[in-house]
Amino acid sequence: MLKVASCCVALAIVVVAEATTVVLTTSRDATLIQDPNGEFALGAAYNIYAGRVGENSGGTLRRGLLYFNTAPIPVGSVVTSVQLSLNLSATQSGTFTVGLHRALLSWGEGTSFAFGGGGAAPSVGDATWTYRYFPSDPWPTPGGSYATTASATKSIGAVGWYTWGSTPQLVADVQSWVDQPSINLGWAVIGNEVTLQAVKRFDARESGPNTQPQLIVIYTPTPSNPADINGDGVVGAGDLTILLSAWGTAHAASDIDNDGVVSASDLTRLFASWAS
Repeated sequence: MLKVASCCVALAIVVVAEATTVVLTTSRDATLIQDPNGEFALGAAYNIYAGRVGENSGGTLRRGLLYFNTAPIPVGSVVTSVQLSLNLSATQSGTFTVGLHRALLSWGEGTSFAFGGGGAAPSVGDATWTYRYFPSDPWPTPGGSYATTASATKSIGAVGWYTWGSTPQLVADVQSWVDQPSINLGWAVIGNEVTLQAVKRFDARESGPNTQPQLIVIYTPTPSNPADINGDGVVGAGDLTILLSAWGTAHAASDIDNDGVVSASDLTRLFASWAS
C-alpha cells in the first residue's frame, strides 16, 4: 500500500512494510548443574533442565540457557511480538512457574553429553555452574548471571508443548538484540528452586527438528524507498542515471509512481527523496 504526502511541488512516497514472521531455533543451549564436589555440563545433550531435583539426586539446582541468533531479522526492523515455545519431555510431579531471564554475560556450549540431568564431565568451552567457558572464564557468582526479573513466566505442568506468550519485556529483549547483536546473550531458564523434585526437562536443539526450541518473532522491516532504484540504501546520482536512461519507457523499477511510464512525475519524486 502506498501513502502519498504533498507539500508545494515536493512529493514523497512511503512504502508501508508488511509484518513478517520468522521462526528461530537455538544456536546454543546448555544446563548449569549445581554440584559442590565438581563440574558437570550438558552442552551437547538432548535436553535442558530447570528447577530443583529430588533428594535422591542431592536436591541441587538446574538452570537452562538458551541463545537464539537474531541475524535473520534485518537491522532497523521493529519487533512487535515474541513467543518462545519449548517441548517439556519429562517432569516430576507438580505445576511450577518457569521464567525466562535475560542473560547478562556470554556463555558457551561444549561437547559434553549425558542422557540424564546429572550431566557429564565438561569439555572446553562448556557452561557449568562455576564457569561461563570451562575451564578458564568463571561466572562472577556461581550459577550464572541473569536479570533478577523474568522477561516472561509460564506455569509448567504435564508433558507437552508450552509457549511463553509475548510480553513487553520479551519484545524489548529481542528488539535490543536486533538493534545491537553484540549484546545478545540469550536467556536463562529458571524454574522452582525451592521445592524438591520441581525440576522440568525441556528438549534442546540436539533433540531434532520436531522438538527443538522455537522462537517466533513478528517484526516489521524498515520500509523501502521506491526512489532508491538501485537498492543501495541512498537516493542519489546512480538512481537518477537509471531513471533518465529509462525515460519514456515502462521500466518498472524507475516507474516510481506506478503510472506505467517513466516521466517527470517520477523525477519529481526522486528529487523529493534525494540523499534519503
